[in-house]
Amino acid sequence: MFKHTKALMVATIIFSCMFLCCGEDEVSHEYKFVLAWGSEGTEDGQFQNPHGIAIDSQNNIYVADVENYRIQVFDSEGNLLRSWGSQGVKDGEFLGPNDVAIDSADNVYVVDTFSNRIQVFDSEGNFLRSWGSEGSGDGEFDRPFGIAIDSSDRVIVADRYNHRIQVFDSDGNFILAFGAEGEGDGEFNHPIAVATDPSDNIYVVDYINCRVQKFTSDGTFVSSWGELGSEEGQLRYPQGIALTSDDYVLVADTNNNRVQQFDTDGNFFIEFGVMGTGDGEFDHPQGIAIDSDGYVYVVDTSNNRVQKFIYE
Repeated sequence: MFKHTKALMVATIIFSCMFLCCGEDEVSHEYKFVLAWGSEGTEDGQFQNPHGIAIDSQNNIYVADVENYRIQVFDSEGNLLRSWGSQGVKDGEFLGPNDVAIDSADNVYVVDTFSNRIQVFDSEGNFLRSWGSEGSGDGEFDRPFGIAIDSSDRVIVADRYNHRIQVFDSDGNFILAFGAEGEGDGEFNHPIAVATDPSDNIYVVDYINCRVQKFTSDGTFVSSWGELGSEEGQLRYPQGIALTSDDYVLVADTNNNRVQQFDTDGNFFIEFGVMGTGDGEFDHPQGIAIDSDGYVYVVDTSNNRVQKFIYE
């Protein structure tokens, strides 16, 4: 009897230690800096006020290099592969390429903000098509800013100064729009970035309202979270958003110089980043994207670089 009791006590202690150790390991997980690339300038691999970022099926990184009027493409180690674009209003030229998205065929969609249009390229940068003009009607834009593509290759555009979201098919045919200026549910004050989850729910960064709003694929309001501030779960003029493979929402909390992670209901999970120029520090982070291996890439806008992280 004593031997059995002693054995049970030992087993209990071992199990408890294993449980506590696992708990400690789980708590110790964090986003860790991997590498960074870029500096201020106009040469290959340099940036002038970069904003948006997207990743193709080969884990190549596309960066919207706004004030150099171009898209630059890198491998996952930050080596430049190619670039295209110049200042102008012709096909393949840009006036403020603020965001970029990739469809299932690795075609590249660029929000050309001050030309009020979307331009589409193949992965090598060859121009395919464009749509949009200035206005407030269906398919028209007033300084569009953010873009995302859902699992059906629908194109979701944050039509910033029209305070709405517009949805198109991949050829630019208008499907639907939702939103109006305001602070209520489903209203926006400068929607600036968008993302989708595997169920094609749409997540909108509502810039001036300092919140994220979630909608179904047809634009029906689901929920929102965030308010102006610097505490956990609060936001200060966020400008970027992406979803992990396990449905966590990463938000570039731009003026707090950090990235915050939430579940899809808006519950705070973890944050990383502080103001600075060192590894893992930010100066107004904006674009954010995640590759198929789980690496997180953050466009560190005012530091004119891209930083790469892993959660472990």
